[in-house]
Amino acid sequence: MNAFQPIRPEQDPAGKLAEMVVTTAFEDIPVAVVELAKKAILDTLAVTIAGSNWEVSPQIVQQVVEWGGAPQSPILIHGQRVPAPLAAFANGVMARGIDMGDVHETGGHVTEWNVPAMLAALGIAGMPVTGREFLAAYITGGELSVRVNTAMNGAAHASFGVPGEYMGPLCATASVSRLLGLSVAETWNALGIAYSNHGMSEMQKYAEGTQMARVQHSFAGETAIKAALLSRRGVTGPKGIFLGVPGGSFRHIGWSDVRPEILTEGLGKRWIYAEGLSMKPYSACKFTHSFIAGAIEIIQRNRLDYRDIASVLCIGSEGARMTVEPREAKWNPKTVGEALFSTPYTVATAIIGGDVFLGDFTIKEVNRPDKRALMQKITVEFDPGIKEQFEGFTVEITLQDGQVFRQRTPYVLGHTRNPMSWDDLGRKLSKCAAYAAVPLAEAKLNRLVELCADLDQVGDVSELLNALTPSNRPR
Repeated sequence: MNAFQPIRPEQDPAGKLAEMVVTTAFEDIPVAVVELAKKAILDTLAVTIAGSNWEVSPQIVQQVVEWGGAPQSPILIHGQRVPAPLAAFANGVMARGIDMGDVHETGGHVTEWNVPAMLAALGIAGMPVTGREFLAAYITGGELSVRVNTAMNGAAHASFGVPGEYMGPLCATASVSRLLGLSVAETWNALGIAYSNHGMSEMQKYAEGTQMARVQHSFAGETAIKAALLSRRGVTGPKGIFLGVPGGSFRHIGWSDVRPEILTEGLGKRWIYAEGLSMKPYSACKFTHSFIAGAIEIIQRNRLDYRDIASVLCIGSEGARMTVEPREAKWNPKTVGEALFSTPYTVATAIIGGDVFLGDFTIKEVNRPDKRALMQKITVEFDPGIKEQFEGFTVEITLQDGQVFRQRTPYVLGHTRNPMSWDDLGRKLSKCAAYAAVPLAEAKLNRLVELCADLDQVGDVSELLNALTPSNRPR
């Protein structure tokens, strides 16, 4: 247990974070941060559309509809109206379903935690929510989330178990609390309720290739709305979320590089959220992306035939171990979940097909003989000198005739240092829309892009719900 200086619960950094979430004015947020946020929201809505019919999402939607209840909020894409917490439950799994949402280099996943819950909360907001208020709630909740994971250096410890299920509900709860107009005290209390309701390490879900890597987002969104509503009714949660004695979470993280001061340093002035957010060009674990990009670059630039390859060497960060361990699951994936988080599978797929997208994640594709054969030629090594956990990886391809080709990718497309354009996001939206559970008209997709690009000028964000709900479904 880390021996941080004992403090009273009311001194916990969670209080300052709650204050930042509630009191930050939209005008206080830099224009560049707002622009990034608008792109991130469109990006997450695109992958939500694709995730609406992917793997476990339809079963969850069916269950939520069966539960029924007050018709407060629409389930995205599917359209049925259900209680707001249940809408958030269904929306959350869709946002994470295809593993193509954004990832912060030190802060982990962001937008797929809070936006699905925020859209569900619109149904109980009681009044129209402007685009500016929606953006402020999204950005401040995202900043809280990023600071929490950065403070415990979670990305560097990914192979040991990033506490994403603990951070994600805090992210969603913060944004929903602001959206619903909670006070600072109520927001802090809601964060305490969410903290009390979720476990820590999510790594076992990944290691075993289970669907909970995606379903955990359902629980996070549902918890966010329930925590905010319960706090407003006076239900209490702990204040000492991070450093409280004896049970503050940072006291129980055994890593020596936990830095709680990051939670509040420059709060409201420095936006860590905007310093390392990546939007994904490939549907796979972010730790595979630098490998994928490097492999595609080598093959396409040199016009190589994958059948001529003798070996492939991938050199990545220590955090990338989660995509190669346990070895049996990563070199011999038996499920879509295992393949999504496998460097050997995604790199082989990229080399053979020039992309990694949803069509590559079926049992038939996972068992393709040519992919399986190429996977056995792939070796992965780890360089402690790589400090940015997701970027700057190297791929080296050796042909049977002895030729060697090497590529290091400093920043994959989508990183804040190599950002996606609005056109890039439009193309990603089009790819994702082909996998929607219910087809969305092209006019709705175009409207979605327009709304996100000009979100700070939108008077009622419920227009997003109209663009994300089929015309033939009741609202």
